[in-house]
Amino acid sequence: MPSVPDAVHAAGPAALKDSPNFEQLYRVYWKDLCGHLRRMFGAGPPEPEDAVQAAFIRYAALEEPQKVRNPRAFLLVTARNIILDQKRRSGRHMAYAKAVLAENSGPQLDDISPERVLLEKERFEAINEAFRKLPEKQQVILTLRRQHGYTYQQIANETGWSYGDVYRQMEKALASLSQALKR
Repeated sequence: MPSVPDAVHAAGPAALKDSPNFEQLYRVYWKDLCGHLRRMFGAGPPEPEDAVQAAFIRYAALEEPQKVRNPRAFLLVTARNIILDQKRRSGRHMAYAKAVLAENSGPQLDDISPERVLLEKERFEAINEAFRKLPEKQQVILTLRRQHGYTYQQIANETGWSYGDVYRQMEKALASLSQALKR
């Protein structure tokens, strides 16, 4: 990261409130905000750097950023909210996946009968067929997650896709498989 100009050091972050220059804000607050979020939430997912980057994007999109009296507080709260929103979505996804698994769990050992074996075989074939109809991206994500135990972040790192895209594609794939089971 480039060094902060001497004028910014001399004036301090308070001077940035009067004349918000996006580049200066970025230089002054980037590392501090990332460290603060890392202490609050850990290394991720989502990664603190991604949340801070998204907060800066939201700040840059403001019509009148100069009206923000405390840019650091705005950026910190925005980044924190981004992380909390993503954690909430992830929690809902996990709850949904657990509900689908519970709803569609296999038979107990004492319930096994020829009829039950045939039904389970049909279910397996339906899921297998639905899996083959999924887009390749969803197949890759499901395989890495379910067969290899990768986390969403590991899948994103391995494939180069964004964390959000991996999450959305996994949700779509699970919904498609769930629909196949209901039919």
